[in-house]
Amino acid sequence: MQEDMKLIGFTLKKIRELKGVSRKQVGVMLGLNYKTIEKYENGRASISESKLQQFLKIYGLSYEEFCNCRDGKLNNLINAATQRRPKIIEQNSLRRSYKRIISKETKALKSLRILKGLSQYKASIACGYSKSAIGHIENGRIELSRKRICHIVDSYGYTIEDFNRHLNSETPYSEIQNECIEILKSLSEKKLKAVHPLLSTFKN
Repeated sequence: MQEDMKLIGFTLKKIRELKGVSRKQVGVMLGLNYKTIEKYENGRASISESKLQQFLKIYGLSYEEFCNCRDGKLNNLINAATQRRPKIIEQNSLRRSYKRIISKETKALKSLRILKGLSQYKASIACGYSKSAIGHIENGRIELSRKRICHIVDSYGYTIEDFNRHLNSETPYSEIQNECIEILKSLSEKKLKAVHPLLSTFKN
């Protein structure tokens, strides 16, 4: 059984490399951490039949093509790889559409990120996603499952209760911050100097 797991994992790794995508990109498409993808590929985690079908779906391959690759018959697969590359985060099936749908969930996640002092790049490292994935999540271009939300919240070091509190907030923290920044930008030099002492009292 262990040998089968290693062979399946090795085959999936070979397919991924032929398709030219990273573990992080595959993880985003499957809603998994890239470290989990690594475990699958190294044969350290068992892959169920349904999970294998999910891999094949994003790679655009049939089970027969997978078996050919497993058995060392790569010619057909190489042709398939050049014709049907899996769509990465900017274009994959997780993307809602070409229009943005900003929800309360996306606003809450953005607020938690900002409160934690994380840039989108640092947030992507914490979550094991690409930087573009974080941007698409906050811009409402990716369907947010409960599992994905819990993963992001936990990666930021918060609890689901923290997330729900921001979710139910009348005005998201990120919007309050942006509004305050815009107000400060619009102030004249005289007014800015007048409010500066007051603002300074709120420093940590």
